[in-house]
Amino acid sequence: MALFLAVGWDLVKEIFTAHLSTRLRKRKLNKIRYLAVDEFSTRKGHHYMTVVLDLETGHILHAHEGRDAHALIPFLVKLKRKKAKITAVAMDMSPAYMQAVRQVFPGVDIVHDPYHVVTIVNRAIDETRRDMARELSGVDKQLIKGSRFLLLRALEDLKPSSLERLMMLMEVNEPLYAAYLLKEDLRTFWNLPNTELGSVFLDAWIHQARCLGMKHFSKLADTLERHRCGLLSYFTHRISTGPLEGLNNKIKVLKRQAYGFRDMTYFKLKLYFIHESTPAFAG
Repeated sequence: MALFLAVGWDLVKEIFTAHLSTRLRKRKLNKIRYLAVDEFSTRKGHHYMTVVLDLETGHILHAHEGRDAHALIPFLVKLKRKKAKITAVAMDMSPAYMQAVRQVFPGVDIVHDPYHVVTIVNRAIDETRRDMARELSGVDKQLIKGSRFLLLRALEDLKPSSLERLMMLMEVNEPLYAAYLLKEDLRTFWNLPNTELGSVFLDAWIHQARCLGMKHFSKLADTLERHRCGLLSYFTHRISTGPLEGLNNKIKVLKRQAYGFRDMTYFKLKLYFIHESTPAFAG
């Protein structure tokens, strides 16, 4: 656009900034009901940005550097001031985000995202696999060492050759195979029809995880027990951070186009309207 109009990039950026800022101010916040909160990496070295999505419109409403409670609380206070009727917030098990929501909207349901729960279950089974590999030798050690991606993959996605390897793993290490089956069983939790069945399932799953006698699964069982309310809230609201995860590719494109760019205000403005089109970054 700068080349077409024969003007400088800075002028184009200023025009875009003024236009997007005006549109952002006109957004109505009082009718927002369902939110998703997550973070993404802005650059290497543990630099993150917290992002909030309106799950009903698909609009990014807030973006702020960091992934602690302070990155979220000011926006939640703004929503409260605008008399937003927040019903539920989808998020991972981040204590910081939970603290922020409970501080500003103490009566709002927190819904733990299925994707993030499965991620921590995968972490537990991978750490268990590593512990077992250290204690073995020979062929058994090599089989378990090479089973990482096999154990992390969903059962229905396994090829016949992978299923054969899974059967071999069962013969060599039945406890690890049992942990894999338990991981797969948890994925059915979010397909249950109501809170009552979800509660029975969760109790049974936590009990089985503890009965495995594996420290990582015992720790996992304690984690799910602590977050029981957030897990069961899913059946009331049926929301997740999935739509926000779906925007990650667009955000990555925007980051690449903004490589070396230092105007964080403008970057955030582009994020707030990233749902409209493929990002085009001026500046």
